Amino acid sequence: MVRVGVVGVGYLGQHHARVYSELPGVELVGVVDINRERAREVARRYSTTPFFDYRDLFGKVDAVSIVVPTVLHRDIAAHFIEEGINILIEKPVTTTLEEAKELMEMAARKNVILQVGHIERFNSAVMELAKIVDNPIFIECCRMGPYVNRNTDVGVVLDLMIHDIDIVMSIVKSNVVKISASGRSVFSRQEDIANAQLVFQNGCIVNLTASRVTRKKIRRMEITQVDSFISIDYLEQELAVYKKTSSPLPQLLIEKPVMQKGEPLRLELEHFIRCVRNGEKPLVGLEEGKNALEVALRILEEIQKNQGGGNDNI
Repeated sequence: MVRVGVVGVGYLGQHHARVYSELPGVELVGVVDINRERAREVARRYSTTPFFDYRDLFGKVDAVSIVVPTVLHRDIAAHFIEEGINILIEKPVTTTLEEAKELMEMAARKNVILQVGHIERFNSAVMELAKIVDNPIFIECCRMGPYVNRNTDVGVVLDLMIHDIDIVMSIVKSNVVKISASGRSVFSRQEDIANAQLVFQNGCIVNLTASRVTRKKIRRMEITQVDSFISIDYLEQELAVYKKTSSPLPQLLIEKPVMQKGEPLRLELEHFIRCVRNGEKPLVGLEEGKNALEVALRILEEIQKNQGGGNDNI
């Protein structure tokens, strides 16, 4: 039995608690939130114990999900690492690269599992993509949706675009040599719309668009290779492959792999528990989380340059 806790039971944290309460071989020891009524409410819902200070979980759990504002990630994670407790920390992993490196060193010293919550890696279409993508030359990513009054401690780059950055880094497998980007704030103090172009050392070009002010929710990625074109719909968990044929005239042959769809969060937490139980390396560990964060921060630097260091021009 793996004993787990959840720190932060807001919009996303409550779902961590729900999934843990359903997993076999897992005991949801407790949930933590500084909002006492919220902690009690979620604890009642999933038949566990409410706590109001994350340190009350020390000595009671083997693993924990940290689902709090990004600015708190480093300090809370550091305390759990020192206690030898395995961690799934939501993305972005930290606010700075220095903080991410500190956690990497601490986790290695204490020999604890540290997984970063890039949930889209556990989307059925993305898992299938990993089997068929070969040598992408151009990638187009579009991640858009309506504004919601949460996650406004970070802008759209660290809130939404970082998902696509992580997936792109995992399939291109090359270094970014050039970044150009622009963005604007609309409803929040951070950028709510952003576009970035990445050029990789191997020649691959990636265009990323993210917005949290559109009416319709869109989650798509399209990948061009020398001999094929791959389209992914994250929301429907669907993937289509268009392969080039040469006879008698160039045509595209469409293939749609049959996939078993599942809830990405459940698959992600099942993977985390398996890593904790067996001492396995997570699919998205701290190194991968740090790499995605590094590119995201470079994009934000370019946005600030193009805005003259401010957010005045909306």
